[in-house]
Amino acid sequence: MQCPKCRGRMFAEKYYDFVRSFDAWKCTCCGEMLDSTILANRLKNIERMRS
Repeated sequence: MQCPKCRGRMFAEKYYDFVRSFDAWKCTCCGEMLDSTILANRLKNIERMRS
């Protein structure tokens, strides 16, 4: 997977918080992190800007 920010290489990583664990993609170049929550929020913002 390529990073949408810098086109660098991304890798899957498992993260843990106090309640749950989740998978996310992290860029090896710029540190951009993407998970399902981040992508959903960005999509909502794009849709708001269009209307």
